[in-house]
Amino acid sequence: MLGFGWALLDAQTGENRPHSHLAHQISLSLGDSCSITADRDLRLSPGEAVLIPATTVHRLTPSGAILPNLYVDPFFMGTRDLNKSVGLERLSTAEANALALVRSGNDARKWIEGFLNRKRSRRIDPRLRSALQRIGPGATPSELAKAVGVSTTRMREIAVRDFGVPTTKLLQWLQVQRAIESFDQSHSVAAAAAAGGFSDQAHFTRRLVEWFGVTPSLGLAKIAITIVR
Repeated sequence: MLGFGWALLDAQTGENRPHSHLAHQISLSLGDSCSITADRDLRLSPGEAVLIPATTVHRLTPSGAILPNLYVDPFFMGTRDLNKSVGLERLSTAEANALALVRSGNDARKWIEGFLNRKRSRRIDPRLRSALQRIGPGATPSELAKAVGVSTTRMREIAVRDFGVPTTKLLQWLQVQRAIESFDQSHSVAAAAAAGGFSDQAHFTRRLVEWFGVTPSLGLAKIAITIVR
């Protein structure tokens, strides 16, 4: 399920390369134990959950592990709640148990809201949030700066402050999300790449590997996508 600023991925872990993204990832181990390799390795027993902070380079193993994942970025509540988190963080037993009860998009949103409300947060720039909802796929940093009403230098400062990355990376993150949304309708990697504003299919593939560690053929082919507005 994909919503604005959040996603719920209920699937088995595939072969994934080390990767990072602009969303905080909360992973729950079900069935067998699994491992997250990042700045330090963390092993989860069945029923345990972990927070992988945004921009943390990580890899999930083994392939085939049943591992529901929630993703949330600052667009969800308009706040940059967890940006100061350092490294992997094991969730409490109560948080993991509540996560195991998530069955729908509404359940997912409520769990995320409750989790984030327990963290200190600051609001992201409302002009940025509004502009990113309006601009087309493939927009340039200068076009985003113009939509926000600031210089390109100031735009970069805002992107780094609110998302932890320069404007170019932030726009790439939006491109990948739009391409994935399009894939739900077309089931064509080429069409999804075009919808996301990528120059070609290979460009989209490189970005998907960078952000999620998998190619479109492995990461999207067998997934049923529901868009939640």
